[in-house]
Amino acid sequence: MTKILNSGFNRRDFIKTSTGAGLYVAASGYGSTFSDYALQRPVRIGFVGVGGRGMGILKVALTIEGVEIPVICDIVEERVARAQNLVQDAGQPKPKGYTGPEDYKKIAELNNLDAIYTATPIELHTPIMLAALRGGKYGGTEMPACTEYDQAWELVEASEKAGKPCMLMENYVYMRNVKMVLVMAQLGMFGALTHCECGYQHDARYAGFGPGGKLLWRALGGQTNNNPYPTHAIGPIAQWLNINRGNRFEYLVSMSSRAVGQNYYANKKFGPDNPAAKMKYAAGDVNTSLIQTHDGITITLYYDTKNPRPQDWIYRIQGTKGIYSGTLNKIYLEDISPKPDQWEPIDKYQEKYEHPLWKKYGLVAESSGHGGGDYLCFRDFVQAIRNQVQTPIDVYDTVTWSIITKLTEESVANKSRPVDFPDYTRGKWQTRKPATIDEI
Repeated sequence: MTKILNSGFNRRDFIKTSTGAGLYVAASGYGSTFSDYALQRPVRIGFVGVGGRGMGILKVALTIEGVEIPVICDIVEERVARAQNLVQDAGQPKPKGYTGPEDYKKIAELNNLDAIYTATPIELHTPIMLAALRGGKYGGTEMPACTEYDQAWELVEASEKAGKPCMLMENYVYMRNVKMVLVMAQLGMFGALTHCECGYQHDARYAGFGPGGKLLWRALGGQTNNNPYPTHAIGPIAQWLNINRGNRFEYLVSMSSRAVGQNYYANKKFGPDNPAAKMKYAAGDVNTSLIQTHDGITITLYYDTKNPRPQDWIYRIQGTKGIYSGTLNKIYLEDISPKPDQWEPIDKYQEKYEHPLWKKYGLVAESSGHGGGDYLCFRDFVQAIRNQVQTPIDVYDTVTWSIITKLTEESVANKSRPVDFPDYTRGKWQTRKPATIDEI
């Protein structure tokens, strides 16, 4: 089979060289128009981890034409049974169930699967994706894909060797306003870009503690002082700035505030004598990072989930011709906006610069989670598998966005000293072309 992960390889390149499926890209809209063969070909995906997140995405997958679910895996038998019933209710045969702690390795060797999707605890993301890639399967993982340097390099090398993508299923890059800004940025509406701002900012204290103050994964993550969940924020910015495609993240500096929010919350909810209220948490309540790109564009990146606050992803983009603020969901374009130095509503721009994905699938997507991102993200994953082409978020994006957790940890621990981003493309970012609007 043709390798699909060489430098700059994209859907159009594959279509030019493919002789098997008779595929071509439609010039007038998003994605590919497929031959009858491609449309009829089922996409067979195994699910590993079907708790709350995995079950939600399983429901999305079953709404996409041609998707088959032959295998379900989870260490909790009740979850496997529930997922099997869901698949059967959708009119498909009962999937085979696996419940062993390392059964994902067996699944990776199955011949009746094209891909493996995982929504397990974070520490299993890398092992499951490595097994999938080494078994010749497409990999799709929830965030982050890795938390250590060696894990990131293993994923890159396994993906390159297998010629199979590893896609971070980052649904936030598919949100409607984010996609609109991507279109506008690629058309040069903001001019030469200078600065972006983003943040994972919402009150997530409730998700850190179970009954009686039991610490769950979000609170347990508080034992490391870093940005533990950067990809929702940085993913859209990375696409706006063509990261790994002519531009790259070069280095970051990071610092954290003091840690008081989780103690306050646990004391208020479970009482002052509860262990969760007395515990010393390493992670500061707010982590702030600055990133410098090769092109000289700066980025501020926040992580803020341990204090009461309204939700705000920020998503600001700024350049020589104007600025967009996701916080306000307003825009100002010099020489275009009706009033000098005053924000205007985004409505007319949203209509004019709507991303092709949203034009085509918006009504369906809106019924899924995360502002339609769940549906559009998984659909893109399926389409790439169906056509055996690169995923819009490739392995280089996957590990570059994910490794920010490790970089911030190192910088915070060393008085905010700069930490360099590894170049997971090994220099290919310099010649890889930015993806066109209908490719991301």
